[in-house]
Amino acid sequence: MVRSVFFLFCMILAIQFPAVSQQAISGWQCKVTPAPNYSLTKDQSQVSALSDGKYTTGNSFWKDPGTLGWQNTGKITIDITLPQPVPVTGINLNTVTGQKAQVTLPLSVLAFVSNDQQNWSFAGDMMGQSAVKDEYYRIVPLSLRNIGITGKYIRLIVVPNGSYFFTDEIQVFTGKQAAGKKSMMVASSAMEGFVKEQRTATINKRFSAEGAGGDAPVAKSMAPAGGSGITLTPLASGLAGSGQTAGGDIAIQTLPGVSEYAAFSLINNTAAATGVKVAFTASTPAVRYQVYWAKPVKSRDFKVVPDALMEIKSGETMNLAQNESGLLLVKAVATQSGAGKLTLSAGNTSRTLTVTAGNGTLSAYRQYKPDVNVWPYFNDTFFKGREESARQDLLAHYVNTFVFHPGILLPNIELAKNEKLRNNLSYVKGFQNVLLFLDFSGKKDDFLSDTWKQSFLTWYDAMVAALQQQGIAASNIYLYPFDEIKPAQLPVYRQFATWVRSVRKNAKLFATVSNATVLNGLSGQVDIFQLYDNGNVLRAYRQQRLSAQQVWLYDTKKPTKSLSPYAYYRLMAWKAYADDVTGIGFWQYADAGHEAGATSLWDDFDGKSADFAVVYDNGSQVISSRRWEAFKMGVEDYMLLNAYAKKYGKAAAMKICNRVLGDADNPQTGDQARTQLIKELE
Repeated sequence: MVRSVFFLFCMILAIQFPAVSQQAISGWQCKVTPAPNYSLTKDQSQVSALSDGKYTTGNSFWKDPGTLGWQNTGKITIDITLPQPVPVTGINLNTVTGQKAQVTLPLSVLAFVSNDQQNWSFAGDMMGQSAVKDEYYRIVPLSLRNIGITGKYIRLIVVPNGSYFFTDEIQVFTGKQAAGKKSMMVASSAMEGFVKEQRTATINKRFSAEGAGGDAPVAKSMAPAGGSGITLTPLASGLAGSGQTAGGDIAIQTLPGVSEYAAFSLINNTAAATGVKVAFTASTPAVRYQVYWAKPVKSRDFKVVPDALMEIKSGETMNLAQNESGLLLVKAVATQSGAGKLTLSAGNTSRTLTVTAGNGTLSAYRQYKPDVNVWPYFNDTFFKGREESARQDLLAHYVNTFVFHPGILLPNIELAKNEKLRNNLSYVKGFQNVLLFLDFSGKKDDFLSDTWKQSFLTWYDAMVAALQQQGIAASNIYLYPFDEIKPAQLPVYRQFATWVRSVRKNAKLFATVSNATVLNGLSGQVDIFQLYDNGNVLRAYRQQRLSAQQVWLYDTKKPTKSLSPYAYYRLMAWKAYADDVTGIGFWQYADAGHEAGATSLWDDFDGKSADFAVVYDNGSQVISSRRWEAFKMGVEDYMLLNAYAKKYGKAAAMKICNRVLGDADNPQTGDQARTQLIKELE
C-alpha cells in the first residue's frame, strides 16, 4: 500500500480554492450506502478513510485497503454530516479510471446540500465540471466549485458507468463566496426519480458530445471523406473500420462452404434526408448472398457502432439523414466451385462483388474445428419465444457446447419434478457437449453428506439418461462445480471430483480458470480446462502443459458492442491456434445484465453495466451482429490453419498465424492470410 498526503493534489486544490477565501471542513461524519463490496478490499475498508487526508498512489488504486470500492452496484449514496451549518463552496472527490481493468469513471456524481435531510438543493454534477475521460490508468481528482449553498448535510449520489467505482478521499470546503444562482430543490421522496432523469440526460449529453446523439444515431465513423450525392463505397474488408476503403470493386477467393463478407459504406451527401433504394442481383445460384444493414447501436463507452445485422431484400428503401452513412454487409457462401458475381446498387451508383470458389470444400476440414462455448443460458429472458431461432443460430456459428444454468439444474430436486429443467432438455439437440453448471460456491451444511451424495447420484443418473435421449453421448456430459474457481475452493473441487469418479468412473469434469495459482491444484482432476485469456494464466499453462484431455480459451472484455469484430472476436481462434488450444469462447452469447429491468440487448444502459451479447432480437427471431459473424470467420480460419498444417507442417502454419497476430488491428491481414490458406489447400 502506498498512501501519503498527496502534495501535488493539494497544490491543485490551492489553485481551485484560493486559500484566502476557502478552507477545508474537518470533523464531519459520513455514511455510505450500500457498504463497499469490492472483494479485494471490502473486509479492510473503513469509511473514515474518506476524510483522513491520505491519498492512494501507485498503479493499483483498487487494491489499496485505504480505498472504498463497489462492484455491480446501481448507485452509491455518500451522506456527509457537517459539524454545523456552513456555506458549502466546494467539494472534491478522488477516484480512478483504469481501462486495463475495466474500471471506468462514473456517469455522474450528483451533489446535494440540505439543512433538514428532507429538502435538498441540487448543487451540480461533479463529472459535469470535470473535463476527464477514461484512460488506461489515472487517479482522477473530481471537483465541484462555486456551490454557494448553506447547509449541514451533503449527499453525493454516484452513478457508476460500468461494474466498478472506487474512492479514497473526499473534501468539503467553506468560505466567503458570492451567492450562486438559485438551485433546484429536490425532496427526499423525489430523489430516486431525479437521479434517473439526470442519468438519462447525462447519457444523451455524452453521446451528443461525441457528435452522435439522438434517437437515430448516425454512424459517421464509417463515412470516408469527400463525395457528393449518394455514394456507395467498398470497404477494404468485411470487418474494416473507419476510412479503410477499397481501391475498386471487391473480389474474394474462397472455398465452397466458407462464409465470406464484403462491406460497403452508403452515404447520403445531399442537403436533406433521403430514401435510397437498395437493389442487388446475382449472376449465378452457385453463390448464396444475403445483404444486411448494420444498424447502429449505442455502446456503453459512448460510441455509435454499426453492428446489428438487419437483413434487407432487393428493392427496399433505406432512409438516410443528411450526411448519414449506413454500412451494408454482404454475406456470400459458395455452394460449389466456380465464380459468381453480385451487383449492388443504391440510388444511381452500383458496385460489384466477385466470388471465386476453388476446388474442395470446407466440410472436408470440419474435423479440425475447435470446440466453442459461449454460455448460452436458454433460461434467460431473451430466449423466451426465440429458443429455436437461437438454437439454429448457435449451431450455424459452430457453437457445439450447451450450458445449463445452476438456477434451473437444482440437483436437490428430482428431475421428474423439475419442470423448468425438463423444458430445457430438448434445446440440446444438435450440440455435442453439455456442461452441467452446479455452482457449489453456495454449498449448504449437508454438502457431500451421505444423504446429499445419494440424492445427487440419483439426479445425475437421471440427467445423463435424459440427455442421451436427446442425442448427447454420456462421454460428452461434464460436471461444472465452480465458475472461475478460487484457491479456497480447490479442496472442495478435489473432494467432489475424487468422490464422483469413485462412484461413476466415467464422470467428466469441467473448470474455468482465471487464477494462475489454481492450475497446479487442479492437475489430474479436470477433463476440460477453459482458461481465461490473460497473461498470467496463459504463462502458467505454457509452463505446466496441463494434464487434461482438452484446453479451451475464453475472454470477458467489455463493453462488447464497441469491441473490434476483427481484433477481439475473429482473432480469438488465431490466438487459440497459436497456443495449441482446442476450444474457444467468450462471455456471453445473450447476456443483458442478469438483473431486474436489464432485459434489452438493444439498450446498453438499462443495467448496472454493459451488455455482453453478440446478438439482438427482432420479434421471435435472433439477429446476428458484425462481431458474431467475425467470430464465425475465426472458427473457419482455425479449421483452415489446421488443414494447412497437416499439409505443409505446423511451422508453416505458425508463420502465417504469427503474421496475422502481429498485425492485429488490420483485418486485411487476416483476409489475405485466409486467401493464402485457401489457395494453397486446393
